[in-house]
Amino acid sequence: MKKIVLLFISSIYLFAIVSIEPKEIGKKIGVSGEVGVSFQADKGNTDMLSSSISARIEKDKKDSLYFATASYEYATSKGEKSKDRSFLHLRYLQRINNKNVSEIFIQFQRDEFKDQSLRALLGAGDRYKFYDSKNGRAYFGVGFFYDAEKMRGDGTLEYFRGNFYLSFNKNFNENVKMSFISYYQPRLDEFSDFESVSSLEFSVKLTKSLNLLFVTKYDYDSIPIDHIKKYDFTQKMGITYKF
Repeated sequence: MKKIVLLFISSIYLFAIVSIEPKEIGKKIGVSGEVGVSFQADKGNTDMLSSSISARIEKDKKDSLYFATASYEYATSKGEKSKDRSFLHLRYLQRINNKNVSEIFIQFQRDEFKDQSLRALLGAGDRYKFYDSKNGRAYFGVGFFYDAEKMRGDGTLEYFRGNFYLSFNKNFNENVKMSFISYYQPRLDEFSDFESVSSLEFSVKLTKSLNLLFVTKYDYDSIPIDHIKKYDFTQKMGITYKF
């Protein structure tokens, strides 16, 4: 089985992706995590180099959980840079009862091709589990965050946003599961200015530590800065290693 998995890994493009499955406090006590790396090279009619790395580490203390997620992506096309972005997210979850969890998070990100030199977020909220069964769970989250975004040539933008999200996962069997999460984040002083992020993921267990992921992601910004498109659509297939 391991030989088959290694052959499969060597024959596809690997993307550095980390599972979007909501974290359950008390599910895996102690320290755990997952990591992914990728490299893609095309020569001939298409001249492209792309590489990325991502990782998540968490510590579960039965009634609380800390985790950090980080990623970096870089690509060139025909000798010119075509992608350069990084992301760091830190979150603390505290159990209130069997259904309610309080959350505090801080996030940093940058994307050269969105003219985003640095974006920093600091927020808090509550998550409510409204469905729980053997084969799946569903959550609703509500909160807010402070958003400071330094744009290249446009100074720094600062405001508060609401943070509302719906998330669920379903286990089809012991090896295949699905996760979905969708965020709606309006500016609190101007609701017509909002962002939304939706991700759908299918995970297939290959071995005890390796999982094959299929991920579709759609980002939308209702009022982007000039010359930046309102949306980004991404589809990825990759491998994650859990420890």
